[in-house]
Amino acid sequence: MTSISSNIRNQKSTRKIRKKAEDIRGLSITSLLDVLTILLVFLIKNVSMEAVKVSELPDMKYPTTITKEELMDNAMVTPVKLYTDRVLLGVNNSLLGTPQELIEDVNVRSTMKEFFETEFASIPEEKWDEACLVVQSDRNLPCGYITEIVRVGTSTGYPNIYFATIEEADWLQSYNSAPAQ
Repeated sequence: MTSISSNIRNQKSTRKIRKKAEDIRGLSITSLLDVLTILLVFLIKNVSMEAVKVSELPDMKYPTTITKEELMDNAMVTPVKLYTDRVLLGVNNSLLGTPQELIEDVNVRSTMKEFFETEFASIPEEKWDEACLVVQSDRNLPCGYITEIVRVGTSTGYPNIYFATIEEADWLQSYNSAPAQ
């Protein structure tokens, strides 16, 4: 038996023993992506759409949008344009004064109120619910001026007030596009 056992030892010694080399190639994110995919599917499946639903009050009206052309073609519209140096009333762009005078001068506010009352009175009574005041303002103007116009407009009886910014005539020239690379 000794020859067999020495034979086995010889065979073992001729056999090469390799050590396991550590695999340090990089992290495999396959399993991480699998887990994230499962989590994503789980979350999408369990999201309740009832939580997103907006609860409406019975008498609540949401604001609407309308194009400038549709609005200005309507005879029940009174436009007001506020620039940094002047205030213009109506379709004919009648000069009211400066925004500062609108705040400080009682006569300017009373003139504006009389204009609004005249415009509102020219609208047929059955269309009063559709009458609107359009306040177009320069974007650099403080909101105090707009607030004063809204205060006078609502006291006159306008039920709808729309707001817009005044488009610059040369907006395309002042537009800064992203630099080409």
